[in-house]
Amino acid sequence: MTEMQDAILAVRGLKVDFSTPDGTVEAVKGIDLDVRSGETLAVVGESGSGKSQTMMGIMGLLANNGTVTGSALYRGQELVGLPPKALNRVRGSKITMIFQEPMTSLDPLYTIGRQIAEPIVHHRGGTFKGARKRVLELLELVGIPEAQRRIDSYPHELSGGQRQRVMIAMALANEPDILIADEPTTALDVTIQAQILDLLKALQTRFGMAIVLITHDLGIVKHFAERVAVMRRGEVVEQGTTADIFERPEADYTRMLLEAEPSGHKAPPPDNAPIILEGRNVGVDYTIPGGLFRGASTAFRAVDGVSLRLRQGQTIGIVGESGSGKSTLGRALLRLLPSSGYYRFGSTDISGFDRGAMRPLRRQLQLVFQDPYGSLSPRRTVGEIITEGLHVHEPDLSRADRDRRAIAALKEVGLDPASRNRYPHEFSGGQRQRIAIARAIILKPKVVILDEPTSALDRSVQGQVIALLRDLQEKHGLSYIFISHDLSVVKAMSDYVIVMKNGRIVEEGETDAIFKAPREPYTKTLIGAAFNV
Repeated sequence: MTEMQDAILAVRGLKVDFSTPDGTVEAVKGIDLDVRSGETLAVVGESGSGKSQTMMGIMGLLANNGTVTGSALYRGQELVGLPPKALNRVRGSKITMIFQEPMTSLDPLYTIGRQIAEPIVHHRGGTFKGARKRVLELLELVGIPEAQRRIDSYPHELSGGQRQRVMIAMALANEPDILIADEPTTALDVTIQAQILDLLKALQTRFGMAIVLITHDLGIVKHFAERVAVMRRGEVVEQGTTADIFERPEADYTRMLLEAEPSGHKAPPPDNAPIILEGRNVGVDYTIPGGLFRGASTAFRAVDGVSLRLRQGQTIGIVGESGSGKSTLGRALLRLLPSSGYYRFGSTDISGFDRGAMRPLRRQLQLVFQDPYGSLSPRRTVGEIITEGLHVHEPDLSRADRDRRAIAALKEVGLDPASRNRYPHEFSGGQRQRIAIARAIILKPKVVILDEPTSALDRSVQGQVIALLRDLQEKHGLSYIFISHDLSVVKAMSDYVIVMKNGRIVEEGETDAIFKAPREPYTKTLIGAAFNV
């Protein structure tokens, strides 16, 4: 690739290596990239492709065991090997970066105003008090409401979308040439995602800065970037204009990524399929404790009069933004938290069942969580994790019988049975999710509630997990409640959709009807944000 004359950042032969007890890991293997003035370049690829480490290497932000070689010329100045003092004059000023999870990037001990002022004071001099006017301007620029009041707030007092806006304000404090956005919307609801992307686009137009968007979400890339570089295993396998990459991909890997977007259609069960799980007028209340400075305790209604019927072989998708009550509803249906309403499993009224009465039914009502790494014990082998429920529900099974069941479950979810003696940290995110699914299906359940089971996974891995769930449903006649804020996955998985907002159902119906002809403005907003329509 020849160097572009208008490139403000020209990367050539960049390598990033990490020294580990098992030897050197080559994270980035000699790549070339150019960033032009005022453009948006998307760097895409699955987890482990090296896209984030490329930018961290350029910025001199690698971990202590990391080294970077090659060249990264910013307006003719070499950044690789630049002493920290000289590099500090560029990063945070000319080249800035915002990260995927702002809560871990913002210091919980300092107000957001103080943190936004820090790069201003560092690069322009002056005092924090003197920078306050500029901080207020930035907060208003990124759309933080009541900036005068919020300037003295702490990160935990803001929503996820507001924290990401604070990160953007901090990155824009010195009007950079290049803004590197590393998965800036992955943890956000679709409507907030759309707001953040619109904000970045507007700010780009205003300041004329280039944006390097690091992401695995090709839906965002298609509508946001002018050029795309596709990375795999530390190498750039293809790059070009967004139109060329999406319409005429040359690399097999690029084609695989494009084809990994969730697709397919779930046929509804027969009208006479029996109702397997029902909840009527479900209500869940939480008490927010008071205190010396908070006043009296207050009640919060998380789920307010929701009713649903799940038939055998059906998949009901429950969608809504964070705080809509969808996950709380799922736990209420499984009788995992105090709630009001009428509940039926099969022909059994379970409304008054306590923990002991529900215990025999637990094997038939299973839950798969969003984060398999957090829900799998790091101290147990995969075999022990998968067979844990058998100790409770089939205590008479011999050790050999449990092992045989574990082998069968691992085969069903597409994992090597020999891996049952390994530990969760030795597996990828997609493999860990398969382990979590195996733990559920080994008990031969009738209902599985899946709470954001694919949100932390790359698109290609999402596709594999969706295909697995479909196969298991067809093979075992499973009924699913699929909880997600990812509408493209819900569309592919579900035959019926419930849309929730503020603890209530605002719209429900067959999947095709909801996505093709939504009636409610809120549903239209969600679909528009998810599919850029």
